[in-house]
Amino acid sequence: MTTAAPEQQIEFLEGAWQALVADQPQPFSKSLLADYVSPAVMDRLPEYTTLENVLAECRMQSAFMESYIKSFLSLKRSWSGLTTESRQAIVLQSQKCHLDGRRGVDLRLLEDDAAALTIQWDVADRLFNCARMIAHNKCRDHGLEITQPRGLPKPASFKSVVNQNQQTLMSLLRDRVHFDQTAITMAVGYVTPVARTKVMNRLNAAYLEALDGFRAGLIHWLHCNLPALAGIKQFASVTSADQLTAYQESILSEHVESCLTSFKSEFDQLKHMVETMSEDPTICERVRRFFTSSENTLH
Repeated sequence: MTTAAPEQQIEFLEGAWQALVADQPQPFSKSLLADYVSPAVMDRLPEYTTLENVLAECRMQSAFMESYIKSFLSLKRSWSGLTTESRQAIVLQSQKCHLDGRRGVDLRLLEDDAAALTIQWDVADRLFNCARMIAHNKCRDHGLEITQPRGLPKPASFKSVVNQNQQTLMSLLRDRVHFDQTAITMAVGYVTPVARTKVMNRLNAAYLEALDGFRAGLIHWLHCNLPALAGIKQFASVTSADQLTAYQESILSEHVESCLTSFKSEFDQLKHMVETMSEDPTICERVRRFFTSSENTLH
């Protein structure tokens, strides 16, 4: 097999692969590109990598042509399962590289893609960002310093800090879903399987952010309220966080993780609801006007 590839094919691969991992955190799992990249390249990449590393390894092994053929075969198989935005980016990249007229290169947008491209994800994001700010302020009022810089937590029992703020953060995650469902329904009229996958990806990202903040906020509360642990033998003589040993820190971390079990379980239920979401129209009435307004301006 020829190992050299024209520059336009290399340029196409860079754009196509970027589209495939666009919604993923960086660095991303190399498994996401396993069907699109030469196996020899995949074997040399770490479990988590960057697009720059993938391209560099392809260049070192002269594996662009093999990856180009592998990518087109895989794109044809997985085309309907990609996000609309990914399909659009790949089609545009193909046109930019003058590959769309070549024999066998017949990647085209799907019938519903035109409508799906009108989904106002930006409005959903603005609504979510506003809801997140309100939720974080509510957490602060309930004794959880969830964002940096963290101040001295307001007085509250540790149990109430866990329970009240779990409710607040779960409500925020449900809002993430409701905003996205509304954005989809207002544009397309129903939730497609691809749109459902995107909602799931966006919910996962919001959950991981909330989980990290919740965990850090609880550790911070314990550090600021060590006298509350005086009745525990391991912490009897500790008066400040600076005095904590690695062993004591591990005890606090384990306790916090056990307190997060209920939050994780409740999220799993929400996740299952999204995975089995009906295609029926779903509108969050309290935010409908933000999607119908020509200004799309939050006040």
